[in-house]
Parts: sequence; C-alpha cells; structure tokens
Amino acid sequence: MDETMQSRLRVLEDREQIKELTATYCFLVDDGRYDELVDRHFGEDAVCDFRSRGGDQGPLVSKGREEVRAFFKDVVATTLRDMSHTVHNHRIAVDGDRASGECYFELTARDASSGAAIVGAGRYIDRYSRVGDQWVFEERKADILHMVPLAQGW
Repeated sequence: MDETMQSRLRVLEDREQIKELTATYCFLVDDGRYDELVDRHFGEDAVCDFRSRGGDQGPLVSKGREEVRAFFKDVVATTLRDMSHTVHNHRIAVDGDRASGECYFELTARDASSGAAIVGAGRYIDRYSRVGDQWVFEERKADILHMVPLAQGW
C-alpha cells in the first residue's frame, strides 16, 4: 500500500474512532459512569463548556479532569435522571494527532427534582487529541439550543 493510501486509511480510522468516542460519551453519561468517562475519555487538561444559548443555565465551564468530574457528578447527576441522548450528523477534521468536530445531540430525561419529562437538543463542538492510540476530548462545548419540559415543548 502506498503512502497516500495509508494516510487516507489512517484518517478514516481516526474519524471512526472519534465517532465511537462521542457515542461512548453518551452511554457513559446516561449510565452515570462519570469516573470512567473522565478518566478514560478526557485529556488531563480538558475543558467542558456547557451553557445554553440564552445564558439561562450558565456559564457552566470546567477545566481539568477534577472540575469536569465534579460538573458531571454535581450538576448533571443532580439535574437530570433517566437520560437517554444521542449524537448525529458528525463533521470531523483530522490533522495528525489533533482533530476538531461537531455533531448535534438530542436528549430525553426526567427533571431530577420534579420527575417531569424533559427534552433537549443542541450541538457539541469538540477538539480532540490522540493520546497513545486513543482519541480523547480536549474540549467539549455544548451549544444548548433548548432544554425544556416536554409538556411545554420548545
């Protein structure tokens, strides 16, 4: 196999690994497996920025693994339960051991305090880095379009 073909194959493999990373993120968040999520899938100096477009939920910015872990345990776990979320329409650009990407997300959940059904949607805007043979989140920004009670609708 020539060098050009190897390079093209590597980019395709990288893109698939990054898609797997974003899907794994959803499963681990939904299952409340925050330690595994942060320890295995976020870089040491990772940044999470989860604020809504209207600013009514934040800013919710965490920097470094311990702050990211605290965000999931102290904010996500106490705000939403029975969450199921998915990602789709990935766009990924790979540049060596770094990559950037974005995808839409949609979710259903229950408000942790009231039990009311919640619907939400937005866009994840990501930066990734390769650590060893694995891709991890370097930065995950959630541009939250809406997060509202199902009865209210968006």
